[in-house]
Amino acid sequence: MTERTVTHLNIVGFRAAVAALEDSALSGRPYVIAAASGGRVIAWDVSPEAIKQNIRPGMALSAAERLVRGLTVVPPNPAAYQKANNVLETVIRRYAPAWQNDGNGNLYLDITGTRKLFGPPADCTCHIQNEINDNLGIKAAAATATNKLVSKVASRAIRPLGLIEVRPGDEAAFLAHQDITLLPGLGPSLLKTIRVTGFREAGELAALSDGEAAALFGGKGVLLRNAARGIDDSPVSAGNERRVIERRADFSEDVIDEAVIRGALAYLAEHGGLEMRNEKLGAGTIRLAAVYNDGVEAQGFEKTKRPLVLDSEIMTALYRIYKKAVNRRIRIRSMEIRFEDLAHLGYQPDLFEPETQTKNLKVQEAVDKIQNRYGEGKVMRGIVLAAASPGNFYQKQ
Repeated sequence: MTERTVTHLNIVGFRAAVAALEDSALSGRPYVIAAASGGRVIAWDVSPEAIKQNIRPGMALSAAERLVRGLTVVPPNPAAYQKANNVLETVIRRYAPAWQNDGNGNLYLDITGTRKLFGPPADCTCHIQNEINDNLGIKAAAATATNKLVSKVASRAIRPLGLIEVRPGDEAAFLAHQDITLLPGLGPSLLKTIRVTGFREAGELAALSDGEAAALFGGKGVLLRNAARGIDDSPVSAGNERRVIERRADFSEDVIDEAVIRGALAYLAEHGGLEMRNEKLGAGTIRLAAVYNDGVEAQGFEKTKRPLVLDSEIMTALYRIYKKAVNRRIRIRSMEIRFEDLAHLGYQPDLFEPETQTKNLKVQEAVDKIQNRYGEGKVMRGIVLAAASPGNFYQKQ
């Protein structure tokens, strides 16, 4: 039987690297990728020189500008990112029958069974790295292993550059002395619990018995312990599509009423969430764009530690994004949401779920069943009903 082989490519600071390709004057300078200046705008990505100045992705732009006087702010360039991804995928499709690309420099490649064509996994991955550098001018950290989890931990361990191979059978030994925080999908609740235990290395989790894991971390404890041992059977999605789900609300009259805006956000979350769950997907990134009545667009996004699935958690994330990004006291003409980094829910990255999460999921399943049987909008939250009843907005897909 052919041993499964998965390569993870990790391009640190993907958007910043693409910006330097587009403008050579940025080379060697600290800069950030952000939608605007001042206020509560967030740095989407940062250059290596900015990292040396203690600026990190997700930092408020105002805080970053205090660290570096005259910091260069580069607006996002989706067309350039798409162009770069097209080059990446042109290279990848020559080597990998199946791959996943989140569009932001993280790619999984299933290269199982390609040894006769391209040599051993490490050689094949090295060829891919070199071709990406030759064709795009960007260097990537890369790791090859028997599954997605181990390959991702390995690439995180060596980034920003390098190549590492974790051979079959060596997964647990490799992970044993890795920092626990390198394990993918550890949410804030789980990390807090782990800190209380005093564990620092994955091997300490891997050594737990079933009973000990369950006692410390609840129902998902065994799954967490297995992850620390390098056990993961999640597939590299075939089809290789960077699928997104979009929903938009146009207001019949420009609005500033917070209740109407929150209702519209909830409405979009309900309808986009239903489509997403029907395809058994969860969103790793949620984006919001709001257009003011003077034509200016405000944008914001939030990446999550685990895919968001429930309407309630999607709404909470959307409202956080709204409060950060939409900070002008001007009426709003329309809003659009996008669910990105869609992941199949066969593998749940956030291993720690409170008991209330299970109850919420059952309620969500019941609501979705009604919506699918009788049509969207047959069940809606009171906040949506109150906001939509006067015909304040209508939806576009």
